[in-house]
Order: sequence, then C-alpha cells, then structure tokens
Amino acid sequence: MTTLVRSAAAGGSWLDTEGGSISLVLLVGLAATLVIVGLYALGIRFFAVGAPDVRVPVGDDPEGPTAVVAEREHPRPVPATLAGLACFAGVAAAVVYGIYLVIPLFHGS
Repeated sequence: MTTLVRSAAAGGSWLDTEGGSISLVLLVGLAATLVIVGLYALGIRFFAVGAPDVRVPVGDDPEGPTAVVAEREHPRPVPATLAGLACFAGVAAAVVYGIYLVIPLFHGS
C-alpha cells in the first residue's frame, strides 16, 4: 500500500510542496485582489463626483423624511466620467482574464 503523505522524518517535505511556489501564489493573489478592489472603489468614487447633495435641517437624520436631495448644480465632469469608465474597464478585463485562466477550453490545446 502506498502512502499519500510522507512524514518529515522520512526525508520528504510536508506534502512535497515548495514554499516558494505557495508564497508566490499568495502574493500574486493578494496583489490582484488589492488592484481589482482598488480599481472598483476608485471607479465608484469617480462616478460620485458632482453627485447631488442631500440637504437636511440641522440635527435631523440624513436618511429621514426631512432629507431633500438637491438638484445638481453642475454635471459630472467628463474627465471624471472617463476615469470611472477606465477603472471599471480594468476590473472587467481582470475578470475576463481570470475566467480565461480557469476554463481550459479557451486555451486551445
């Protein structure tokens, strides 16, 4: 009967894994997560530029019945809109690339 896991005393490493490979996968996954979440948050922030204000009497709840949404005084600036779209395009590209990496049918081999 073969053993699936060798003990460290027998000369093999734990599950025969390489620490460098695990570290690399961890760091790349963490970096990709930070970039994707950062781009998404930045895209939302760019789209919020020029959003209408919520005006409330002093001391009242901003989400209560006395809150009034003011009209936009100026439209959202075009550079902010383009920057938001670029951020969301980067997120979409990362998602599509991740799907490409996971599904072997797309690799054509």
